[in-house]
Amino acid sequence: MAAEPNSPTWMLYGAYGYTGRLIAREAAARGMRPTLAGRDADKLRPLADELQLPLQAFSLDDTASVAAKLEGFALVLNCAGPFSQTAGPMIEACLQSRTHYLDI
Repeated sequence: MAAEPNSPTWMLYGAYGYTGRLIAREAAARGMRPTLAGRDADKLRPLADELQLPLQAFSLDDTASVAAKLEGFALVLNCAGPFSQTAGPMIEACLQSRTHYLDI
């Protein structure tokens, strides 16, 4: 099934960090509608409200739980740091959910 134009088919994890905010704003300016994600809903909400984008808050502590959150997404762009702590769990969850993975 083809995605509807501007549907949130990709997730930006670490969206409220410095680089994540830059990417979120640029994506929105280009008409994209990623789902903004990260560990803290209170930090995500102002950016999601500003850009009128959906959000999901979850930690990377449980790979199976993260994989379930990724179901339905074609891609995750991981901007969360530190890379040494976030990349492994996110990559494993992406492999389990068959979601493409990119990081900065």
